[in-house]
Amino acid sequence: MTAPLGGRADRRRATQRRRLIVGASVIGGVVAVAAVVIALGGGGDEPAKQGSRSTRTTTTSSTTTTLPVPTTLVPQSTNPVVALAQQYDGYYEGTFTNTTFGTDGTATLELRIDPVEGTMQVTSDTDGDVFGGGAKELRQIKATIKLRDPTAVTTTETKSFGQVTGRIDPSLAIVLTAADVPDPKVVSFELTGRLRDDRTGFDATYHVVFEDQQTADGVLTFTCAARNQRPSEVPTLCTPPQ
Repeated sequence: MTAPLGGRADRRRATQRRRLIVGASVIGGVVAVAAVVIALGGGGDEPAKQGSRSTRTTTTSSTTTTLPVPTTLVPQSTNPVVALAQQYDGYYEGTFTNTTFGTDGTATLELRIDPVEGTMQVTSDTDGDVFGGGAKELRQIKATIKLRDPTAVTTTETKSFGQVTGRIDPSLAIVLTAADVPDPKVVSFELTGRLRDDRTGFDATYHVVFEDQQTADGVLTFTCAARNQRPSEVPTLCTPPQ
């Protein structure tokens, strides 16, 4: 006798198919993580796309300058992927230009790898009219990427950009997305950063969408700063071995 449609056997087969799909997604994410540091020049890791199995954590930040830099030596992570990512830990300074409106200003980028938690914290400050056609002020965007779990979604609450998510996209660029900016003229903001070819810092682009559906684009450039570098067991771009 044929089992009725939607019976227990059908449900069991559907559950098994879902498990296979989820398992394949996780394996694919882990492979993507391993690709990121390789592509950036180190041989290691990429936190990949957000997935259906992702967990959500929330942190909070305010628009301030960088935190005090510890003077104690940052240990090398016991996780090889996180240890490879530690080479990008650093404080970078530069400028931004809103190419649509012709406004510009100074900018900083701080990448901090936590060797214990296995996370990358990305913080960028812009001082000036980064949106274009608006007010000049100091704005900070910030996000955290979990290097050990590519399916985890982390959301950081910021004053200037609202909730910000961090990820690494298929082109292996770091992407910070603010989908609901708390500005009366702005809807969303997205920043995409990549390692410079000369390995002295990072270049980035950004895209703004306004409430009236107009858009603006801009560029940022960051190079290693002479200050705020952490001593580390892992040689970094900004503190190479002597």
